[in-house]
Amino acid sequence: MSGDILQEVLLEFIEVWLHNVIYKVNLYPSQIFRSRYKYNISLKQSSFPALNNYLRNLVLSLQPQLQRQSIHNITLNILQDLEIQESFTLTISYPTESVSDNTADPPEKIISRCKDMFRGHIVSVLNCESKQGSEEPSDERTFSVSVKTSELAGTQMTAWCCESVVESFVARRVEPLLFTDVGNVRVQSLHRM
Repeated sequence: MSGDILQEVLLEFIEVWLHNVIYKVNLYPSQIFRSRYKYNISLKQSSFPALNNYLRNLVLSLQPQLQRQSIHNITLNILQDLEIQESFTLTISYPTESVSDNTADPPEKIISRCKDMFRGHIVSVLNCESKQGSEEPSDERTFSVSVKTSELAGTQMTAWCCESVVESFVARRVEPLLFTDVGNVRVQSLHRM
């Protein structure tokens, strides 16, 4: 499958993932979110233009790093009084060998399989326990998005490793949400509170 097609599908997924994490933690009034059918399920997407533009521009800015396979993870932090209260992380790795046994599959089949796997990531976010999700939206709560790139940008990682994520958040509860192989890319969702 063309790397460009996989990148487009992955960028679209990242945007959908960000919208649904923001919805889950109740940062904005639920009235600004509309149901949208994606990945064969009903998901949430903001209808607030400023938020939509911010998220869309953020995702588009990731394209060059994704092409170089240098994105290690994307973290959406929930902040209150500038302190991280909770975070959701999407970790991406690029194995040196194809993780798919069916490399001869047509692109449509691979994309369909990717979208099925992405559905699992979104559902795991929407079904996880969130300490922020029960709170009313507040001006004192906001979010930040950070992107960690590999020091080995342009080279491929040979194995899946989650140790650095665990080391960084020893004091927090780390809840793995889902781990999948998507084409030639591995994706894991984590929730820390």
